[in-house]
Amino acid sequence: MRAALALALIAIAIYLPLIGWGLPYATTSTRIKTYAVDELLPLEALAEMHNTFVVSKPDRNYGYPWGHYFALAVAQAPYVAYLKLTGQMSGSAAAYPYGLQDPVTALRTLTLFGRILAVLMGAGVVVLAYFFSRILWDHWTGILAAGLTMLSYPHVYYSRVGNPDVALVFWSAVGLVAFALILKDGLTSRRAVWLGIGAGLAMGAKDQGLVVFLPLGIALLFPRLYAGEHERYPWKALACGLASTCVAYLLATGMLVDPKRHLLHVYYLFVEQSGVTWMPIYHPPIPRTLDGILEMVRETGAGLEAMISLPALLAAIAGVVLALRRSPRYLVLLLPLPTLFLILTLPTGSVVYRYLYPLTFLLDAFAAAALLWVGRTYSRAAMAALCIVILGWRALVAADLSAAQFHETRVLAGDWLRDRARPGDTVEFFGVEQYLPPLPAQILTRRIANRENWKQETTHGKQVLDYLRREGPRFVYVTPDHTSQPGMVRSADCPPEVYQALLDGSAGYRLAAYFPTPTLIPAPLHRPRLDYPAVSPPVRIFERTSPATSPGGPLVAPAQGRQ
Repeated sequence: MRAALALALIAIAIYLPLIGWGLPYATTSTRIKTYAVDELLPLEALAEMHNTFVVSKPDRNYGYPWGHYFALAVAQAPYVAYLKLTGQMSGSAAAYPYGLQDPVTALRTLTLFGRILAVLMGAGVVVLAYFFSRILWDHWTGILAAGLTMLSYPHVYYSRVGNPDVALVFWSAVGLVAFALILKDGLTSRRAVWLGIGAGLAMGAKDQGLVVFLPLGIALLFPRLYAGEHERYPWKALACGLASTCVAYLLATGMLVDPKRHLLHVYYLFVEQSGVTWMPIYHPPIPRTLDGILEMVRETGAGLEAMISLPALLAAIAGVVLALRRSPRYLVLLLPLPTLFLILTLPTGSVVYRYLYPLTFLLDAFAAAALLWVGRTYSRAAMAALCIVILGWRALVAADLSAAQFHETRVLAGDWLRDRARPGDTVEFFGVEQYLPPLPAQILTRRIANRENWKQETTHGKQVLDYLRREGPRFVYVTPDHTSQPGMVRSADCPPEVYQALLDGSAGYRLAAYFPTPTLIPAPLHRPRLDYPAVSPPVRIFERTSPATSPGGPLVAPAQGRQ
């Protein structure tokens, strides 16, 4: 237990300091979101609880199951109680400022309370990684596997934000530890119940939990795959496991308090996906042809390399080969990978890197087993060198991510704009408002050309160019967002001809400031991308060079920016 406690404290020390990254700066109603795409903070979890227990709104977000909304709301509840008891919150108004006397401070603090839960779950995953590998191999394999998971690039990111992904991995890890006990020592009703609890809560946090536990559940139907002698088929244990899965799932999805909500979630997920996402227009699916399927396989391999690093992936492959020779039953733990491809990647034609995140827990265990085998079979020095390479690379990538979060480009852009803009100046942007810099209420922001119904537009280039040349704002803010294709430096909402006109000056603007993504890693080894440019995307601010009819008064000489 000392090792587990030490691992937990080290993980908390890594994850906790930067939970303040990307907090909302809610000076207006359009600045209430964090920079983390799909984060359920600061208000989404509380809104879901209001919709569940008070009155349901018709425009609810059905994109995720109910479970992690509830967990985050519980984490935020003490601060909500404090606001009410101290008179800083009156009622529960649905519109900004939501009954809050100081919405800027309140929403930032609500976000921090929710993110503390992510830190604790992230540390819990590290501890569970230790127990998982210790059960299947030994203590030192557990220590090394936990160290690998602790420094995993996606795990560091998701352990600092309020997305449901870390909850999915945490509850999956609970179930996987129980499954490891079954593989090692046989199936019992108690182990089956714990496996079912982990599986049900994982799927109640995020639907991708099905990818992990569907194939493992099917594997339990074949007693020869796990240890232990069974005189009779283990019906009782399997029934207990299935029952605990169903109960945990019903609780985690809110089916016992608001069944309609989850049924609509499932409906939109499988029948009418446009009800929960409109992203395919910006990220077209790969066609399900032979060439397309091969492309999906290549993309999946690239995603695994990006999420766990090439050295760790090679070590994991070596661990799989060793398991094939020495413990072939352990290969059942790899079934979630082809299941992910068949259930999610192939039907949608999309390789989503964050869907691979839960698999790092499993692959890190195989990698650790391979490294310890090298030390015990050949040379401790060779093992130490390999550990330095693999752990060192992961630590460098995690440090690069942390540095980018610490030196967030949008915060720097906000500082630049506050120094130069005057009250009443307008900053117009492309795409989603979630990527705006923190600004005082006196500096106005709006989508370019006041286009509020912008989703899925692709032919607005001429309209926007005419607007910019005729009466554009003083500042135009350009950065990639989650509509952008990999490598794009602008939102997909910014037509290429508009961006080019801004760059060459033909739109009546010049590049006044440029904030590139900070990095500790030299080219060409840059930190791999997440699915979205969530952390420190490159930011360009263009300033008008000719008089305009929009508010803002006469221009001052713009400061020189880096290009």
